[in-house]
Amino acid sequence: MVKEIKYMWASIRLGGNMPARAERTMRRSDSEFQLVGEPTGEYYEVVMIFGIIDILQDYDISKKLEHAYKSIQYDPTSISAVDPRLYSRRFRDFIFKVFTEDD
Repeated sequence: MVKEIKYMWASIRLGGNMPARAERTMRRSDSEFQLVGEPTGEYYEVVMIFGIIDILQDYDISKKLEHAYKSIQYDPTSISAVDPRLYSRRFRDFIFKVFTEDD
């Protein structure tokens, strides 16, 4: 059994080939801002891919200048160099759109 466990861990790479399980949750319909719903007890095998970008980037004067310059050419809300509050809202809205509730 120890050999099987060692083999299992040897075949797993961080970020790939990792078994994952998710529990389905249900958000209350009366709470628009509830990020995590109540657990239902239903579990599913899932594949999740995550990337961490921009979390260590400061929104300093260089990013503000980048935003101003790009805003002349593009829609100011669609470019990547935006105020962290807008970036946060945009990311949250994207997550709610991608992870939809089953009907």
